[in-house]
This record gives sequence, C-alpha cells and structure tokens, in this order.
Amino acid sequence: MLHLEKEVLGLYVSEHPLSSIRDQLRRKSDTTIAELERRRDGEVVMIGGIVAGIRHMTTKRGDAMVFLRMEDVTGGVETVVFNSTYDKARELCTTDRILIIKGRVDRKEGETKLVALELAAFEAVAEKREVRLKIDATKARAGTIRDLAALIKDFPGESPVYADLITSQGQKTYAFGPAYKVKPAPDFYAEVRMLLGESAVA
Repeated sequence: MLHLEKEVLGLYVSEHPLSSIRDQLRRKSDTTIAELERRRDGEVVMIGGIVAGIRHMTTKRGDAMVFLRMEDVTGGVETVVFNSTYDKARELCTTDRILIIKGRVDRKEGETKLVALELAAFEAVAEKREVRLKIDATKARAGTIRDLAALIKDFPGESPVYADLITSQGQKTYAFGPAYKVKPAPDFYAEVRMLLGESAVA
C-alpha cells in the first residue's frame, strides 16, 4: 500500500516505510539525510535509507553508473554510485531496497549530494525488549497464568515475558521460560487486556 501511495501521490500517506525501523537505522548510521546540509564538503558519513528512485547512466568511457534517490524519515538526497562501487554492489541498487551507505558529501554543483564509497544491505533485527505484565494475584481467578501462557504461545516472538504479581506476601516476579517468548504486537496486548484487564499493561 505504501508503494502505491508513493507511486500515485508522490508521497507516503499512511506512514513512512522506515518508521518501524528508524531506531535501528539510526544505530547503523552517523547522520540523517536532513543533517547532511550541516556536514562539511568532502566529509565521509554513513546514512541509512530506502532507494526511492534510480537512474542508470553510462560514462563517456562506457562504464555503468547509477544515481540513487535515497530517502529516510527526515528527507532525501541524490547519491552517485560510480562504476568501481557499482560493480561491487550492483544487486543492491534496486528500488525499495533499504541500504546503509558510506559516502562523501559533495557540494560542487551547489546542492548537497552524496558520492557512495560503500553500499551494504540493511537487515532488520527483531527487537528483544522484554514484556512486563501486572497481575493482582489476590483477585485473579484460578488458571490465569495458564491462560496467559497459552496466549503467549499464540504470538511467538523474541521478547521474554515477566509477570509482576501482587500477592498477599507482597510483590513477586514470575518469569516465563524460554519456550514462552512473545512478539509484542498490538493484537497481543489487546488480548492481554481482555484476559487481565487494562491495568495489566503498563
């Protein structure tokens, strides 16, 4: 749907395709595209973004090269990929591919461009943040933990799950085993609220 929005309207309406991985992209780069304007001419930087457009060219010597339109959530920049770099990363230069690019800031023609030195594919990694749920064990019905364990099994993922229990002896923490890791999706939290109540989710 995002691809169709961009193709028909020229912009993303629902959300930017990089929104869900912007933090991971930021950790693999040292600047955003918007920040390139403040970088020195000739400075070598790392950016992460999506290939929004591509133009193939041939030099006077007959060498292939491409111009990539790279975009992140902050803006876009034309990125020049000369033959020597293009030869090593030809398969990466495709529309909608998410890349990490090491490049040199170039302002020779009055606008900020990037000359690519190295291109690498970006691989998203599942975030392994923990999931903590609050349960008042003094009021919960029998079998609540068993039902919660079954619910976790319906949303398999990489996040460990902990239940902070309020008991008559004070607060205790129950850690679900490694077989009970969850994907903390909105649907999972909706099911948790139905099972445990609104207060279970911090």
